[in-house]
Amino acid sequence: MGQTVPAIDADGAGNGYTALVAKFTALQNAAAGLLAEAERLSLRMRANAGAATAVSDMCALAEVDARHVAAVGAVGEAFGRVVRGYKGLMGAAETLHSAVGRLKNEHQAEYGGIYEAVAASGVRQARPGFYQQA
Repeated sequence: MGQTVPAIDADGAGNGYTALVAKFTALQNAAAGLLAEAERLSLRMRANAGAATAVSDMCALAEVDARHVAAVGAVGEAFGRVVRGYKGLMGAAETLHSAVGRLKNEHQAEYGGIYEAVAASGVRQARPGFYQQA
């Protein structure tokens, strides 16, 4: 997973253009890592669900006591519920990844040119938020 970046510095410098781009990138990378990990675990749980179902079927064929067959079947169903939960988590991570990507692009489109002009001017600028009225 990605490293988290502090949301606010005491002097507000952590909310400058490059700091926000770095935070958006870190959040997007964390969402991508979460998505990949959830997908990996979902596949593993799906395999476990299949294995439990196969064991339950074999136990039934071997005429094992019905309560044991049912217990093994319940394990397979539980793995299936976990897979569905991971699918929901994957959807949320994918939505977050996309939303942060759009936010990052919008931020760069709106403030990128300003940042480049200010950086090229060599004149020191006020900290972010200085010109906002309370």
